[in-house]
Amino acid sequence: MYQLEVLNGPLDGKTWPFESEITIGRDEAQAHACISTDRYVSRRHARLNVESDGLVLTDLGSRNGIRLGGSPVEQSTQLAPGQTFVVGRTELRVTELPC
Repeated sequence: MYQLEVLNGPLDGKTWPFESEITIGRDEAQAHACISTDRYVSRRHARLNVESDGLVLTDLGSRNGIRLGGSPVEQSTQLAPGQTFVVGRTELRVTELPC
């Protein structure tokens, strides 16, 4: 079990638990993790998948992209628990929850 957490802005501290997949976006009808306060986040911005070899972060064709370690993510990339990334202007982190 994992948890996605907002690290800045008006939603600072907001969390969403997930097991296998979570979609991040501005439209709550299309994204489980809804960041409606950031106008730089697309309606369906990114997706996190739990795969056998770890977490995979995928850009879903967003206008403003994803930044990981200050560099843009082109399509998909591996993500380690605890590593931060940015969608729009919102910084996020995924942590693994104890069983």
